[in-house]
Amino acid sequence: MSQEALVAIVVAVALIVGPLATLRALSKRAAAQTPQRPAPLESNIEAELLAQLPVLAHLTPELRQRHVERVRAFLASKRFIGCDGLEVTKEMKLVVAGLACLLVLRPDAELFPAVKAVLLYPGAFLVPVNEPDEFGLVDDEPQERIGESWQGDRVILSWEDVQAALAGDGVNVVAHEFAHQLDDESPFEGAPHLPREFNGYERWSRVMQREFERLQRHRRPPVLDPYGAESPAEFFGVATEAFIQRGADLAQHHAELYELLRDYYGFDTRDWAWSA
Repeated sequence: MSQEALVAIVVAVALIVGPLATLRALSKRAAAQTPQRPAPLESNIEAELLAQLPVLAHLTPELRQRHVERVRAFLASKRFIGCDGLEVTKEMKLVVAGLACLLVLRPDAELFPAVKAVLLYPGAFLVPVNEPDEFGLVDDEPQERIGESWQGDRVILSWEDVQAALAGDGVNVVAHEFAHQLDDESPFEGAPHLPREFNGYERWSRVMQREFERLQRHRRPPVLDPYGAESPAEFFGVATEAFIQRGADLAQHHAELYELLRDYYGFDTRDWAWSA
């Protein structure tokens, strides 16, 4: 190949590659200068949480920020599965995560480490009964439930009943079932791991045992769901949902119990008002 031909090829390549390289560099520069639009959930998560759960406005700014962080971590680490044809939306996920994370606002709280999945049913669902009753009999018929918390890796919820809690119902199935998860993290039934400032379980045991026995004697309790009389574990779940849903009533009728849960969860719910 002659020297003149070689020079012509080099010039031609330069004419082609030069503009392409310049265009690529300009494209990268433009991309770097153009802000990327975040996912809708992430961009407005605090505002969306407040819209779904207006009671969050009663939390301190520090707790609200911690709540947002916990919700983000919850959504990133837990799977949501729709059952019986329910299509799980991002709003459903946000509501469940928002309610569950109210229980883990202490600085040292873990984010329900055992839970890997949340199963959502449109409404109440049937579960088989494997445990014998007080007479040693096992019912052949499945029982209707609105929530289940398994010691394994999942929590099961009725979406209809989640919505009822948002509308002001005294039952909060999310708070109840995730309180069971806190209970399962501790070796003691009806008690979660307590922070250091509690200095052991003496106060917890005294207040919870007295209130549990009181509920067992009460035919028509004004605040606590009678279902809590089934066991210490169920009492903790019922007391937790009453603290979240009916804080003022719980403080009026069960002052020491309210103060115990307030000190454990780290916030006051007496001024909370759910939509009715």
